[in-house]
Amino acid sequence: MYNKIHTKFLRTIALCICFSLIGKLSNKDKINKVSRDVKLRYLYIKCKPWLGYVAAIITTILALHKFNEFGGLRFEQILFFIVLPFTLTKTGGLNKVTPLFLISAFLLLMFYATHVYSILFIGVCFAIFVSLVVSHYRPTLLSIILAIICTPAIKYLLSIFSFPLRLKLTEIAGKILMPLTDNLNIQGNCIFLDGVEVSIAPECLGLNMISSALVFAIFTLSFFSGKFKQYPKPFFVLTFLLYALALVIFANLTRIILTVLLQAMPQTYLHEAIGILLFVINCCIPLFIIGAYSKSKYKNHRTVIKNFAQQHYLSLAIAPLLIIGSYDIHENSFQTEFKPSSVSISGFTQSTSTDGVIKFKNDSALIYIKPPAFLLGSDHNPFICWRASGYKIKNETEQRIGNNSVYLFKLCKPNEEPLYSCWWYSNGQSHTISQLKWRLASLKGDNAYSVVNVTSNNQHKTLIWVKKILTQNIFKNQR
Repeated sequence: MYNKIHTKFLRTIALCICFSLIGKLSNKDKINKVSRDVKLRYLYIKCKPWLGYVAAIITTILALHKFNEFGGLRFEQILFFIVLPFTLTKTGGLNKVTPLFLISAFLLLMFYATHVYSILFIGVCFAIFVSLVVSHYRPTLLSIILAIICTPAIKYLLSIFSFPLRLKLTEIAGKILMPLTDNLNIQGNCIFLDGVEVSIAPECLGLNMISSALVFAIFTLSFFSGKFKQYPKPFFVLTFLLYALALVIFANLTRIILTVLLQAMPQTYLHEAIGILLFVINCCIPLFIIGAYSKSKYKNHRTVIKNFAQQHYLSLAIAPLLIIGSYDIHENSFQTEFKPSSVSISGFTQSTSTDGVIKFKNDSALIYIKPPAFLLGSDHNPFICWRASGYKIKNETEQRIGNNSVYLFKLCKPNEEPLYSCWWYSNGQSHTISQLKWRLASLKGDNAYSVVNVTSNNQHKTLIWVKKILTQNIFKNQR
């Protein structure tokens, strides 16, 4: 019953759009009369600003189904919907429907081709902006920046580039702590104080804190924009976001130092309390103070409030229809050609999983070769797979072997002997741990890079196997 009503409703909207457009393109009285009759019979739409709110709500509800297929709304996306109303304005903002509409339609159609979740999310955001432009409260530049910050790709970029930053913060924290305490030792991203290990894990970098800090910066700018009745200058917006980034990194450094001194282990109330307290004191409060004394960085920018023609209101139906049309899209369609049979390592038995991951195994080591990732997609980071298998990642370090760098880490599981694992990106001729390098190489048309992960129960043994693999081209037959 629901499906029938749902289908009838969609058909009604489609008929209204079609006949309305026909009525505008034709001068024949008969067609105009049919158009009017159909509109009155099925769905009579008055061109009122409240239609923008209705369209925004419908767009969001329809998109939730698709979001759930990609794991649902993350913390950052929830923040987007919470903070978005504060970035809207009645006295100005964006007042042109067509550019936003074209961007939204382009992004949603791009999602049809790429199946990348971030493109879907930003496309839905612009569809919401299109709806709000024809309402009383219109989006601003801050609304667009907020959408970009909350896009899943930004969180992903923060996570993949966090490792060097964690190592640097650990090193700086260790140098600060050394004059204050004895028996302190630093190994990679771990600090040992009196024999107690404190690991600076990805969550301890506060990736959610970084996203939250940037979102709070947008909220602060929006708050004082309403208070001053003016709009922040674009350059000041960028500078303010850089302030937020610097403050949250400083907050994380302070957090690491206090965590080590108080030995506040992860997943304890003290550990979480330190993080929240320092986020508020070292980041939120300074940002609010800076915003309060930055009135000179704002300017008057009022846009013309105008009535929109009927075709602008009809365009509100396009985004929901495009979102419904994406319901059959489930996975990335841009996959680099990868032939497992062309990859070989002597002395190992080979098997291939259903998702294309090649497994090499012998009595002393386990090697995984993962299919190349799409240039704009996420790579097959082994940290995710090992954590999903119940292992805890410890002692992450960057290891230099010859002219190449690899990531070395320890895998721990209750009641099991620890494992030692290394991973890097390789296309046979070149090896790297740089996200930027392999993505730029893919953009230039070089051979695709795969993730190579070598694991054994002994660190020295693992490094020996890594050295052997680095000196041979295991992808020599790959094209």
